[in-house]
Amino acid sequence: MRVSRLFAGLLIVVLGIALILSNFDVLRLDWHFIFRLWPVLLVFAGISILVPNPKWRAVFYAVTSVLVLAWIFSAASVGWGNVKGLFYGEKGSIHTQKFAQQFDKNIRHAVLTLNDGAGTFSIDGTTTDDLIQANAESNMGNYSFNTDKDGATQTVGLRFESGNGHWRFGGGKNTLNLKLNPNPDWEMDLNVGACKVDFDLTPFKVRSAEIKAGASKIEIRLGNEADTTRLTIDTGASSLVVYVPSSSGCQIKDQAELSTKSFPDFVKGEDGYYRTSNFSSAKKKVFLDVDAGVSSVKVMTY
Repeated sequence: MRVSRLFAGLLIVVLGIALILSNFDVLRLDWHFIFRLWPVLLVFAGISILVPNPKWRAVFYAVTSVLVLAWIFSAASVGWGNVKGLFYGEKGSIHTQKFAQQFDKNIRHAVLTLNDGAGTFSIDGTTTDDLIQANAESNMGNYSFNTDKDGATQTVGLRFESGNGHWRFGGGKNTLNLKLNPNPDWEMDLNVGACKVDFDLTPFKVRSAEIKAGASKIEIRLGNEADTTRLTIDTGASSLVVYVPSSSGCQIKDQAELSTKSFPDFVKGEDGYYRTSNFSSAKKKVFLDVDAGVSSVKVMTY
């Protein structure tokens, strides 16, 4: 078998396996990282043509194979720490954790930070008299809860720590449901892995929300309680749906070049931004910044 054919075959097999694992949320790949470096393959292909000696060409293909595998592994390792809970954890034991932070009426601004791995995260639109309530179920690790108060601002942080234990392929569970107080202005910062995010934020004054995720399914419904809402989403290969109130003007900065998009109620301007027809006149505005890998992106008004 020719070395070039062996190299091409191995490359296709490795990429195929990586895609399958990514689609089943077993492996998180940083597609943005991969697509940034793909021109390197053109460089390798050109060098292989310029190398006339078959023996040296075989050595070149071997070195190239190692580099390509390292390239794919590097992209995967970015998310591996976030999904290792799918493989390790206390065997079969699902435990529940509940957290709550009492609401201080002097608090005007609340900050929520979530650092997690693979899982299902939800805000169902239910309010609470506390500042926040969190209910978690997991057999992959434990959550830590911390809070800090600075004047009229209170920060609440949730961090997930993967457990160590028995090998368990595909048997992991990690769900987190949050209830928020509707009175303060909210700022949200989520750094998660391959996950499902279902947030109904309609009752809350969300000033800003930033979501960094791996291969995910994300659905967010925004309200119009805040005068200005800034939503930033940076994901890998994902399915993303955002609902925006029709009474609010919305602007989309689209950086998902390789994605399929549906913005039915938006018009693309000469500057490349998508805007609703009422963007200039609306008293309340939503600014949406989307950076995604090979994804499905939908933004709709309701």
